[in-house]
Amino acid sequence: MQLKENLKIISFFLIFLSIASFFLGYHFDENSAGAGTYDGDFQHIWNNLQIFVNNDISSAINHPDYEDSRTPAAYIIHKLFNPFLENKIYFRRSVFIISLVIPVLFYLCLKQKFIKEDKLLLLLISSTIFLSPYFRTTSYWGLEENYGLIFLLLTVLSLNFFLESNYQNELKLYFVLFLITFFSSLCLYFDQKLIIIPIICLFKIIATKKLIKFKFFSIFSYFIMSLPYFYLILLWGNLIPTSAAENRKLGEELFFGHIGYALTIISFYLLPLLMFKEKNLYGLIKNFLSNNKNYYLISLFFVYLFYLLIFFNFNNQSMIGKGFIHKASVILFDNQILGEIFTYSSFFFSWIIILIFIDRDYKNILIIFYFIVISTIMWPIFQEYFDPLIIILAFTFFNSKLYISYKNTIILFLYLSLFLAGSNIYYINLLN
Repeated sequence: MQLKENLKIISFFLIFLSIASFFLGYHFDENSAGAGTYDGDFQHIWNNLQIFVNNDISSAINHPDYEDSRTPAAYIIHKLFNPFLENKIYFRRSVFIISLVIPVLFYLCLKQKFIKEDKLLLLLISSTIFLSPYFRTTSYWGLEENYGLIFLLLTVLSLNFFLESNYQNELKLYFVLFLITFFSSLCLYFDQKLIIIPIICLFKIIATKKLIKFKFFSIFSYFIMSLPYFYLILLWGNLIPTSAAENRKLGEELFFGHIGYALTIISFYLLPLLMFKEKNLYGLIKNFLSNNKNYYLISLFFVYLFYLLIFFNFNNQSMIGKGFIHKASVILFDNQILGEIFTYSSFFFSWIIILIFIDRDYKNILIIFYFIVISTIMWPIFQEYFDPLIIILAFTFFNSKLYISYKNTIILFLYLSLFLAGSNIYYINLLN
């Protein structure tokens, strides 16, 4: 009993610490993801925002100086609804306040899914969002990543409500379906890689035992919601504006070398979640190795390794992005051969971690496969594309059964705290 009381006190303290650190980070202009500061990505966002503030929406979308790899949804929302666009400070504050919604929504999603779990533990898990370097940097410096997360979480809440609903009132069900299609479609408009969210939602709706008219309504709603994006594609002649497509090398080639880096980034967030499984780590590894089918999946890595050794020029790749493993390799090894061995070994162990976590569940496999595939068309590939997205997906859309306790939740919190501290130290040293 005394141990449980002590753990509760520790949990309250950690929650307070995460919130306090978040506000302090804003006060001190923290740049834990490397994209902050007034000379960083903020200036790019501010320039685009001024185009929309000083022009009508149609002219702004077609403006020759507008450059962004996302759709203009965020700028349009700010132009229409944000009254704090007169200067940079007020704009940053507005985005900071909007971003505070995400941990709250994440808690509501956890509460909805883990009905019988201790609410304090769910609150502690949701507070780990405050530790994400990319959530923090986006919140502090007016960037765009957090908007997609807001609508992802709203999608989770509305989808689960629909799937678990026994209401006979058809009007309410139609309204909830509209919210699902609306929220999940906005995920795409705020961040194209989140197209997986409406896809998952549509398949879930179709797979339910609800009346077929609800399913047709969903398909029709998604078609209507997609029309503005098809218009943008016709307007730009590409998935993103032409200038951004050129900078991002979109459509020019496939970057198969990014697959390994995507594996390391994804596995980084799944590793502490292995402790949320029913079996301990030893049991998970033993169970994984005891199934002969897993060896076929392991062998896929060696096919990829063969490609890397023959076709991938490790020493001639761009230094931009690629996540923490690439940065660790540069810091730890002056010898390029040792750096290459370290990197490819990290790819392998990351693949094993992912296979253990997804545990041959087809839904989990498809989600991971999706992120692996899109990593091949991304240039550059950044860790921010997956943080804190993977943890949010693991607790919401992934099919894995997770068991929450004080021990594994506190360890997750400390794990992410160390990552935040390391990110701050790295970028302080790099920029100074």
